[in-house]
Amino acid sequence: MNWSIISIWNYKSRKYYIVVVATFLILGTVTACDYNDVDHLYISTGIGIDKAKNGIRVSVDLINPESAPSGQTEAGRNNKSEPDRIVSNNGTTMELAFSGIQSQLSRSLYLPHTSIILFSKSAISSKLGGLVDALERNRQLRRSQLWVITSGNAEDIFKDSKKTSVSTAILIRDLVDEESRRYKCLASDELHIVKHLLTPSASSTIAEIKMNKNKEPVLSGLDFISIEGKLYRVPFSKILDVSWLMGRTFDVREPLVVRSQDQQIHSLITIHWIRTTTHLKLLRILPTPIIQVDWRGTGEVERWDSPTTMSSKNLSQLEWSIQHDVENRLREAWLMSTKSGIDVYGIRTLIEEHFPKEKYINAKYSYDWKQTKLIMNIHSQILHGELASQTPFISKTVKIIK
Repeated sequence: MNWSIISIWNYKSRKYYIVVVATFLILGTVTACDYNDVDHLYISTGIGIDKAKNGIRVSVDLINPESAPSGQTEAGRNNKSEPDRIVSNNGTTMELAFSGIQSQLSRSLYLPHTSIILFSKSAISSKLGGLVDALERNRQLRRSQLWVITSGNAEDIFKDSKKTSVSTAILIRDLVDEESRRYKCLASDELHIVKHLLTPSASSTIAEIKMNKNKEPVLSGLDFISIEGKLYRVPFSKILDVSWLMGRTFDVREPLVVRSQDQQIHSLITIHWIRTTTHLKLLRILPTPIIQVDWRGTGEVERWDSPTTMSSKNLSQLEWSIQHDVENRLREAWLMSTKSGIDVYGIRTLIEEHFPKEKYINAKYSYDWKQTKLIMNIHSQILHGELASQTPFISKTVKIIK
């Protein structure tokens, strides 16, 4: 036997064994450094930010470990521990406020599961730029959490809400998510808000919530927000107007008064808009910008409030009424933006995409986006119109509204 060959084989085997063992030891060491048992964490589901006398007040909505079955004693189960715990602290900066909160906790504060950040209007108006910068710098926070606003105190929303089986922050997130499926402008997650604030238009929208009489968080409206911290409130009844000018809607129901072209009321109906889309097209920049608003909607008539058959005349009146209604809503939405001075529809961004800032500075030309003229191009498609015909369940004695 060739002993030299055996020696070489044994040497290579030992070398391979050492490399494998060293690799597993390194992997074990690396993973152990960043490992924290869930039993040693306080998991945040929401963060509230209020204005304080000498800075800000941060409130964290924490999952209460004692409310989980595994963390409850028999006495805890009988007392039905609340699902969340609110911890607050003041600080001149957000970092110091979080540090003070951590000092009150016996476990590590864990922020990656934060689902919402709730701002009070006073906090945003005073120092929006500093708050956004601090949130963007925080390495624990993700960029998918929802930003919402309240006219009162964020801490009070968390503390005073009616307790259920889930935390208040999760309730608010689910509430706004459900509405944002229908109205695009309510999808106010951090990534998109910050992206819009960094455009030439420097503005975005943010969902607004409040507490109702039953101590439950409800959606109360929408706010325009600028990078300077300027706010303009849109009431809940006008969210559809803003949504139709801003982008798209899905599965929206709208009451509509059908009129003839001489403005005589014909009947009341309900339209189910299956989907709508809006596209802004820049037609001209000089001397005054002109933008064409292309609105497209697909819907169906759910019911008439009077006995009506779908004749060609009624269909013509319906189409004219839809045209008139949509144009009014779009112009109302545009008026909100110009009145507030917040370019929430991205007009400056659209203009500068085609006419960069350097060009109009060199040409000694300046424009006011609020003077932009809108040309409406409305196209609606009504499906299943025959389903709106009179049924045996509608009394023939009901009179058409005059």
